Amino acid sequence: NVLLQSYHITNPDILIELFDNAEIDGDRVSVFHNNTLIVSNQTLLREPITFKVHADSSSRMHEFILVAENLGTIPPNTALMRVTADKQVYKLSVKTDLKTNAKIVFYYDGN
Repeated sequence: NVLLQSYHITNPDILIELFDNAEIDGDRVSVFHNNTLIVSNQTLLREPITFKVHADSSSRMHEFILVAENLGTIPPNTALMRVTADKQVYKLSVKTDLKTNAKIVFYYDGN
């Protein structure tokens, strides 16, 4: 797992959206949140795969791992992960293959 970014946030609500970041070519991904599968082998499209996570004082670290399930018809697997937290939008362009996964971590610093 390759750490792409880590962020400190104060708002407990985290919105994650996943899109294909290039030509729509059948890229499929899975996403783990703190080692729990939350997106299973879904195809990336123009419309986002969306999920929300709520942080709190008992759960401060939120690790997301994006796993390529295939390479689509145009390798590598390309995803755009758009994260909205603290009224900020973070955009991460992810290129993964079948050997390397992408990781992003959020640390909740709120009450």
